[in-house]
Amino acid sequence: MNKSDSIKELASALAKAQADMLPAKLNETNPFLKSKYASLGAVIEASRPALAKHGLSVAQFPFNDGDTIGVRTVLMHESGEYMEDMLALPVGDEKGKSVAQVAGSVITYLRRYALSSVLGIYAGEDDDGSVETPAPKKKAPSAPPSDKPKSLMTLEMAEDEVGSDGVRYGDKDSETLAYMLNSITKAMEKDLTEAERERYQMKKDACLTILNHRAGLQGG
Repeated sequence: MNKSDSIKELASALAKAQADMLPAKLNETNPFLKSKYASLGAVIEASRPALAKHGLSVAQFPFNDGDTIGVRTVLMHESGEYMEDMLALPVGDEKGKSVAQVAGSVITYLRRYALSSVLGIYAGEDDDGSVETPAPKKKAPSAPPSDKPKSLMTLEMAEDEVGSDGVRYGDKDSETLAYMLNSITKAMEKDLTEAERERYQMKKDACLTILNHRAGLQGG
């Protein structure tokens, strides 16, 4: 993550803006999972009034690097302070869609994911609830997961991921994250579209990143 030398005013303004933000409306339906989710437009609509009120703005710039496409998100304050980071995914083939259409879908997904993450706004899908409820008496793993994150997932990004219950992944206990990881892994065994598989992979990587980090702390 890049930022200005100071983000004191930006941080203060963001805290006030987050207090004014309403949850993004779940205004779209996933045709495959029959679940509701908040579109990019819904996230923008939920955040823009509060951002403007407190002198904040967001700019997002698509970029590509070979087979990878991404979005650079910049959160700015009227004082000139800023924070920015990049999020990218590989672009694969998707049946019935041109390369441009697949790239457009990935960019829209990354914009929504990055915007909701940097603002800490709830914009998760309803199906999160089915994988984030811990099983009774389920014990957390005693050793770090053997799997490794496959995307460019940082600990900060992982902890800022927010589920449909409005709780950040970073605020969930390891038992809950371990159960989520198991449920997401099983869900990925189904016949999914490329976009759905990428979405589940991001959630899986977020769980793995946090669990591996916590296991490392315990081991140290």
